[in-house]
Amino acid sequence: MSGNYPKLKEAHALDGHYLLLLFSNGEKKLYNFTPNLSHPYYKSLSNQSLFKNLSVNDGEIEWATGQDFCPHTLYDNSMYTK
Repeated sequence: MSGNYPKLKEAHALDGHYLLLLFSNGEKKLYNFTPNLSHPYYKSLSNQSLFKNLSVNDGEIEWATGQDFCPHTLYDNSMYTK
């Protein structure tokens, strides 16, 4: 990961396939994961229970089903939240 990006510290899956993200610089952001569900790699995450079974490992989101997601994309394409 580039030094220009803050590290992803926490991620929480919300209803509607949103991710609430907390980065090392203190920023809280919201990411809409729904558009990614059309990709075959992420299709199983359409199931909300599977989607919510995630963890953050060394700054990256990983799901119990084996998928992961680029933290740069999360940071660049999410909205600031309070």
